Amino acid sequence: MSNEESLKKATEIVKNSEKIVVFTGAGASTESGIADFRSEGGLWSRYDPSIYASYRYFLEDPSKFWTMHNELVDIVVNAKPNQIHYAIVELEKLGKMIAIITQNVDVLHKRAGSGTYTNLPIYELHGSYEKLECIRCKKEFLFEEVETKSVKYPVCECSGYIKPKVVLFGEPLRPSVIERAMNACRSCDCFLMIGSSLLISPANLLPSIAKESGAKVIFVNRERTAMDNIADLFLRGNGGEIMSELIQRL
Repeated sequence: MSNEESLKKATEIVKNSEKIVVFTGAGASTESGIADFRSEGGLWSRYDPSIYASYRYFLEDPSKFWTMHNELVDIVVNAKPNQIHYAIVELEKLGKMIAIITQNVDVLHKRAGSGTYTNLPIYELHGSYEKLECIRCKKEFLFEEVETKSVKYPVCECSGYIKPKVVLFGEPLRPSVIERAMNACRSCDCFLMIGSSLLISPANLLPSIAKESGAKVIFVNRERTAMDNIADLFLRGNGGEIMSELIQRL
């Protein structure tokens, strides 16, 4: 099926849907200049994630994590929402969405305006960089409240290590977040995935949960995924262009 035919079908599905869940992966942020960690030239090509993004290593020596984080956060802070994020906002304005689920920690959905119009929940499976906490006393901080670059690593007044509220390797997802995300997938009538390879568990269970609950499943991605067999439609190409075209047709 050509992309033109798929776009026509996707437009009809979205028009007839009232409970859409949008799920975004790293590919939704690459168009904002944030490279996929796993891609050539991505963060993992310079920093071994088994060390620099490991919770166990963080507990032993947080300085390695913060070396990597300080490079990443400069990119994230300067990134701007792209066509994908703004297209999702337009879907929200149409009153068709019940949730956004994202693997990204860059808060670009919020910065584009999602959640502003209908209090739409945004489930950040891997957390976000904008909030930090002490791993000892659990005190929370905003990103701008903690100096991270002039010190080896930030420390709380209780002497506990401070880390962003992002999920590192070896750390579980927050149960309440993943459970709410799964419940949204059980309730949706359309599951729209944008920019994920669907290789990471348990996030890659979400399309199947939606499908088994009777939802239509649409994938928008540059490359094939590990779960193409469950998609009702696959729109392959630039996510920003495809989503902008879909919104125009709506």
